[in-house]
Amino acid sequence: MRNEVATNRRTALGLGLTLVLATIGSGCGNADPGKPKLGKVTGKVTYNGKPVTSGTVTFTPEATKGGATGQGALGQISADGSYDLTTFDTGDGAILGQHIVTVVSYSDPNYGKPKPDGTYDYKLPKPAIPEKYTKVDQSPLRCTVEEGSKTFAIEMKN
Repeated sequence: MRNEVATNRRTALGLGLTLVLATIGSGCGNADPGKPKLGKVTGKVTYNGKPVTSGTVTFTPEATKGGATGQGALGQISADGSYDLTTFDTGDGAILGQHIVTVVSYSDPNYGKPKPDGTYDYKLPKPAIPEKYTKVDQSPLRCTVEEGSKTFAIEMKN
């Protein structure tokens, strides 16, 4: 009886150890060592107090303030003004550090979509927001991304 109990314990221990090693070997739960650390970033975009209903939000790292890799993050603006940033995988966030925030939104919500005949209109529509918010070298918007999840309200005015 003792030998049988000891054998069962060794078998259970062996199976447990195999499971742990397989999990570690598959990368489950481990961050990719080649990628910088990210913080999950979501929020809402408004212009003069009203939601911006289409366009994109871009977080561009400031190299001198923690964003040494230069890897930007992008988020599509939903109809309610919300966004969710992506750097490598959908919704994974932005690298840690300070970022310059830019927003691009056009007055024509159908811009970039094909016409009924399948062609595209390549003439840019009028921007829905002031031009300064669309350019990295002019945008006054800044956000500092830290570990964990953060919500950043992006508020633009004339």
